[in-house]
Amino acid sequence: MQWFFARRYLFSRSSHSVINIIAGVSLVSVAIPVAAMVILLSVFNGFESLIKRMYATTDADIEISRITEPTEQLRQHILATEGVESASFVIEGQALARFEKRESAVTVRGVDENYFAVLPINQEVMQGSAELTIGDYDRALLTRDVAQLLTIYTVADSNISLHAISGSNIGSLLPLSGIKSQRIAVGGVMRGSQQLKGLIIVPLRTAAKLFSADKIKLYLHCSEDIEKVKERLQSTLTEDVKITTRAEKNAAFYQIMRYEKWAVFFVALLVLLIASLSIIGTVIMLIVEKRDQQQTLLSIGADRGFIRGIFVREGLLISGIGGAAGLIIGVVVVLVQQIFGIITLPSANFIVDSYPVEMHLSDIIMIFITFVAIAWSVSQIAANTMIKR
Repeated sequence: MQWFFARRYLFSRSSHSVINIIAGVSLVSVAIPVAAMVILLSVFNGFESLIKRMYATTDADIEISRITEPTEQLRQHILATEGVESASFVIEGQALARFEKRESAVTVRGVDENYFAVLPINQEVMQGSAELTIGDYDRALLTRDVAQLLTIYTVADSNISLHAISGSNIGSLLPLSGIKSQRIAVGGVMRGSQQLKGLIIVPLRTAAKLFSADKIKLYLHCSEDIEKVKERLQSTLTEDVKITTRAEKNAAFYQIMRYEKWAVFFVALLVLLIASLSIIGTVIMLIVEKRDQQQTLLSIGADRGFIRGIFVREGLLISGIGGAAGLIIGVVVVLVQQIFGIITLPSANFIVDSYPVEMHLSDIIMIFITFVAIAWSVSQIAANTMIKR
């Protein structure tokens, strides 16, 4: 019954045009922040998924470090673990790359012949080839930014020298005695995402001549749930080794992204709270306008609680229509972007061409619950302020 009166009061033709205009403004003021919430959270979800996909192409599913005996027997033992599809020994360190008169600080990653089965970044080769060994000759695979810094425009007859500092000789009176050097031909150049910036990939035996053996790691590619595979590995390997998943390796970055997402959500929530104050004004004006109808209801036996309930529902109707419109607008905008990719990104820096957006049902439900709670609160404030008990 209260909903019946609320609907009639709100859509009554006898209502003054000013009240109708204010009600319309209240609808719009609620719809805009609700739509913004849906769009902003979807954008953050999209970027989080994009970043995870980018890391999936540059970081192994599982990384095993602190290996004391990096033997083929150990690799085969790990490959026998359920869920492990491929495994590769990797050694990585910082070095100085030099080509003719140009120099650049780089990360040198030495890999074995199984590396591209774990991380297929050889598919990103844009010049030359990803073959790191031809006969007895080793070759290097450079990311595009390294090639540009060293002014390597063609891989033909391009040889670079790599210089790394030996940890055991740091602080020596003869610092040059602690520098290890290797000369290697450039075999290819790959595009390389932001995560691969400054990387040079070389055969494992070349990197082993530059860096100490305690830096060697084992990269794994898994065919099923990574956490389950990690648990199986922990039960079969010694406690000396360190097993790290990709999510754990980048946990700090993912956490920052989540904090940013919820910071934006609370800013939008604050805007919604401020916009919802207009509903209080609209409900108060409706209460003033409907004084005569209230007296009629009181004369036929209705109590003030019943009348308050009517105007609480008035506020809920205004908020509900505005909130529903906002949800629909937000969902439509996100779907249009997902399907048509209207807003684009510079393809040189990202692995996708359009702005990534991704809707989560949990976000929609949370926005709905938050909005209903705000709408109920402001409607109660307006009704209880004007209609005393």
